[in-house]
Amino acid sequence: MAELHKDGRDWLLLENHCPICAAARTCQGFCRTELQLFAEIVGEDGSIEREEHVLAGARRCAYRIHVNSK
Repeated sequence: MAELHKDGRDWLLLENHCPICAAARTCQGFCRTELQLFAEIVGEDGSIEREEHVLAGARRCAYRIHVNSK
């Protein structure tokens, strides 16, 4: 299951289980598309970056979401 945690001014989206891991190992386009989708959701009000990646050897994928102050 995914979790969302406040981390200072940012948010952390933690994906503790990857339902597409087997497919992503064959085609990393799935991972790029997921990150692009998250960036579209955040929009111009912030930014998102992947800090941990299962395919790079991490135990989960983790994303830092920074929301711009208004």
